[in-house]
Amino acid sequence: METVCRRLSGVGGEMNSVIRLDTQFGGGKTHSLIALIHAVRGMKGVANVGEFLDSKLIPQANVRVAALDGETADPANGLALGEGLFARTIWGEMAYRLAGKAGFERLRQSDETHVSPGDQTIVELFGNEPTLIVIDEVGAYLRKVAKSNSGAVDQFSVFIQSLIKAVSATPRVALVFTLAVKAEDKEAKDAYKVEHQIALKAFEEAEQVVSRKSTQLNPTEEDETADVLRRRLFESVDMAGAEPIISAYFKGWDKNKESMPPEAFSDETREQFQRGYPLHPETLNTLIEKTSSLSTFQRTRGMLRLLSRTVRHLWESKPGDAHSIHPHHIDLSYGPIRDEVTTRLGQGSYTTALATDVAAVPGKDPAVAQRLDIENFAGQPPVTSYVAGTVFLHTLAYGEGAQGIKADQLRYSICSPSIEPAVVESSRKLFIQESLYLDDRPGTPMRFRVEANLTQMIRKAMNNVDPDELRTTLNEKLRDLFDGKGHNLELIPFASAPYEVPDDIGDGRPYLVLLGYDAFAVSEEPTSLPGDIVRIFQRKGTKEELRSYQNNLVFVVADERYRDDMKQAVRRKLALIELKKPDRMRELADHQQRTVNEEFGKSDFRIAQAVMQCYRHLFYPSHIAVGGGNVQLGHTAIELVNVSGDPGNGQKLIRAALREQKKLLEVGDQPDAPGFVRDQTPLKTKGFLTTQELRNEFRRAPKLSMLMDNGPLVNCIRQGIDTSFFIYKQGDLVWGPGDPSPSITISDNAFVYTMAEATKAGLWPRKPKEEPKPVVDSKGSGTGGSGGSTSTGPNGTGTGGGTAVIQPPPPKPELSAQGPLKQALTEVFEKTRKSGVKTVQHVSIRLWEAAPTWMVHQAVATYRDATATCRFSANIAGEGIDGFQIEFTGNIAKANAVKSFIDTQLRAASDHQFESQYTLVFATPLSTTADKTDAFTTAITKYGGGEAYVEAEAAAERGV
Repeated sequence: METVCRRLSGVGGEMNSVIRLDTQFGGGKTHSLIALIHAVRGMKGVANVGEFLDSKLIPQANVRVAALDGETADPANGLALGEGLFARTIWGEMAYRLAGKAGFERLRQSDETHVSPGDQTIVELFGNEPTLIVIDEVGAYLRKVAKSNSGAVDQFSVFIQSLIKAVSATPRVALVFTLAVKAEDKEAKDAYKVEHQIALKAFEEAEQVVSRKSTQLNPTEEDETADVLRRRLFESVDMAGAEPIISAYFKGWDKNKESMPPEAFSDETREQFQRGYPLHPETLNTLIEKTSSLSTFQRTRGMLRLLSRTVRHLWESKPGDAHSIHPHHIDLSYGPIRDEVTTRLGQGSYTTALATDVAAVPGKDPAVAQRLDIENFAGQPPVTSYVAGTVFLHTLAYGEGAQGIKADQLRYSICSPSIEPAVVESSRKLFIQESLYLDDRPGTPMRFRVEANLTQMIRKAMNNVDPDELRTTLNEKLRDLFDGKGHNLELIPFASAPYEVPDDIGDGRPYLVLLGYDAFAVSEEPTSLPGDIVRIFQRKGTKEELRSYQNNLVFVVADERYRDDMKQAVRRKLALIELKKPDRMRELADHQQRTVNEEFGKSDFRIAQAVMQCYRHLFYPSHIAVGGGNVQLGHTAIELVNVSGDPGNGQKLIRAALREQKKLLEVGDQPDAPGFVRDQTPLKTKGFLTTQELRNEFRRAPKLSMLMDNGPLVNCIRQGIDTSFFIYKQGDLVWGPGDPSPSITISDNAFVYTMAEATKAGLWPRKPKEEPKPVVDSKGSGTGGSGGSTSTGPNGTGTGGGTAVIQPPPPKPELSAQGPLKQALTEVFEKTRKSGVKTVQHVSIRLWEAAPTWMVHQAVATYRDATATCRFSANIAGEGIDGFQIEFTGNIAKANAVKSFIDTQLRAASDHQFESQYTLVFATPLSTTADKTDAFTTAITKYGGGEAYVEAEAAAERGV
């Protein structure tokens, strides 16, 4: 004001004839221009002139004034000037304001043709009198001109050159124009960004042509804004009381450096906080940087309107966490503030997003943020609402590049001495998951969209899924995941009564009973057996007679805690199917279409994962009953960590869980111990069974393992023969200890005898042959020549095993045991002492897992009192591997390299079967005294060991 008045009064200011006010919308320019025009017209009616300007500088002569406002310009129709005149250009209006009708007539042709007048013609309009020309809202004028006459935009640049030249060359004439750009970076941020950049370029080119620089001023500097606001909003501010609060903020920010943006620690921020207190630095920054870029927001007046309503609301509500006025204290649930945003600022298009996500209209259901605060932060500051409100304010900016807020900036904006950044972050993540109108495009900052995001579309489609369609789809998925085809248990889906579950051998596979998720469900780890499961386990048929084959059933049951998650996964897939329909896909943005396709591609995996997390409870026949009852059903659960890796094959996970419990045996698995099988079947009392009858007993006795095929039973019979538990008879042939391994068949014509029964029946030991020499066929089977004999039934005598013997060998004591390695070794040596065995020639250890094998391997390799050999057998399956078998037998030194290779393959395999055996032959037979055997046991188990089968062989010089 002083600069212009000096110029117009002729008492200085010759070098400041052209002044540019650089400010954003609402930056104080309008007030400055009004005050300037009052000043040059004599400050009539102003009582306190001295507060604003030295009265000696007020122009005494008449001053011609042309105040040109681009917003009122009308290039298409002409702005009504009076006297029947209409101006289509800014220079036509200027001519009339400075020189009346005569001035306009002088420039009429320029006005009608949109061709700029020359500088001398403009000088004529000054009339040798003090003259002030004010140009405001250039951006609005240029946008209108571009629509009515595109060439006129270029003429604006010519006009500015002529005007500046005319003003600079004429005494007591001043030009003041405004540009909504930042002085420091010459960057426009508002709705007329493009036009302001054109205007800025025009003025800069004009200054170069006339060799005269404009004086650049900001009527309200950024650091003065806080002073203006504080003066208007508060009578006084207690800065002595403010300092401890500001220090508390900085202490909190410093304590959480890793989650704060850099500006939280700058000296500028502390100075800004002190100058603006009680306004939080982010409150001013948000309003200046974001909201002020809207053409509908006059910065100083707009800030005052919003903040005056905020201060009043805070004064009335007095929230305990209001240590300063944060952006989130501009409470969008408060009617006057809400109306200011949606109506005065023209942001009504966000009304639905505001009501749905941020703050509901009174009387309606809570918005998403409000609901989350009720559910998660009851009795605490409504941090989720703070998050939503802050994001909403940052959405109110011109241009997508300015909209939104990053996570660290959000934490900085909200946290205070009462609110930790971690709580803000937790609320932010919750809100992102639940929000319906947040921008869901990848890589975007948090901001709202006018249209609903994909989350809401999917949720709406999920709500519209037909329950029958959901049930049908889920049931089909369950059948598929627990399919009984191939080498699996045979599936009985959704059984609800005993008659629905067969009590027969079927095709030889055990039955997997899949119980319906709505009819049967358990919670957490059951402490008692569900009555419906017990009924199916114990009964069969419509008459509910006692079930025979109880060891032939496995029940898989849903966990009620995860039942809804499983249904939601299916519901989501059905919703995605609906959205993938062509007419629905066309309604989606490109990034939303990509997301729908990606989500649909993952949906089957997520359903499978949800199903296996829900169907994780297994009830199986066991001597360890749930709850300690007398119903022989045990319980185990599929570990959730295993589910995430391969949820698509439910039976694979079930089989793995049962094998871990040593309940289910598959090809290559270590069989139940022969003595245990004998004691759990009629073999113990009857003395013999056909192999088919013995196989069926595995389907009856809950204490025995469940067999996926006959292999483990065959191995059990062979082990029983080798360890003198069993005698095997098929037809006229008999096999016993020391004979070549027989080819065992599971049929009604092959028999297994206990050793006691075989001895009683005269099958074993074999009777000596009358022939001086045995007759053996070329295969060594013992079935040819005169070495054979006949029998008329299971108790008939017979020979087999390859050779006839002159005299049967004395029976060997049973020196074997199965269990944890240390326990098995202890039991074996106890048997040696009990049997009178003084020394042991060799010890054999068999294991079925790799990890304990490598522990035993290390111990055996360092044991010096025996020669050791080892055997490895591995069958490996994996991606791209149809079959891979490894067999090794050799000494420890040669085994080391093989061990490393096998271990690597086992770790990479998706499935495998493994067995190892270590045989130690003592150079000097091992004494069976307790001190010697304990020392040996300690040496072999010093690194650990797992489940093992241990055999020992007495030395020739057995004690008597």
